[in-house]
Amino acid sequence: METLHSNIELTRILASSLVTLLGVFLSWFLKYKWGEYRQKKITREIKQSKLVQTVLEQQLSEYSAQRAFILQRHNGGKYGTGKSMDKLSTTFEALEEGVSTEFKEYQNLPISLYSSLVDIVQNERGIFPVTEDIDDILTRAFFNQRGTKTAVVYSISQGTDLIGLVGFEWTHKLKNIENSYVEFKQDGKVIGETLSKLL
Repeated sequence: METLHSNIELTRILASSLVTLLGVFLSWFLKYKWGEYRQKKITREIKQSKLVQTVLEQQLSEYSAQRAFILQRHNGGKYGTGKSMDKLSTTFEALEEGVSTEFKEYQNLPISLYSSLVDIVQNERGIFPVTEDIDDILTRAFFNQRGTKTAVVYSISQGTDLIGLVGFEWTHKLKNIENSYVEFKQDGKVIGETLSKLL
């Protein structure tokens, strides 16, 4: 009987030791793999960010614009009613030499303030030959505060979900922009689609 108890006790000790050893190994393995996964994820995000920045800079150059930006949509907490907030923040910006950066000023913008701009852009009407002539006061102010005279803004969407806006700004009025409407609309689809896969 005593041998049976000592065998049971020995089995318990061995099982406990095995569980502890397995736990230590599993913990080490998960830490190592998780670290490896996180590093790969960070590396992938950096590569994608560089690619997005390159797309923005190339298009800035092709359009001969002075500033290009991406405003990405994100959640921004909750209102007192419990309803979630949607916001826009500048996540990328490309500039012509000598043009001021604006990204710091355009973070956590409530979409509710820029709902007209978002609506205009989503309906493929985001071509503003003269920003001073924009009917919506907040949209006009958005561009005027940035010193923008002409702007083109495209939506970045995945299906029906808005991911963000990509815009190109000129500090002078573009002449004959009306002649380029079709080209801008076609560009908007291609640029928006491309960026939706990278953001």
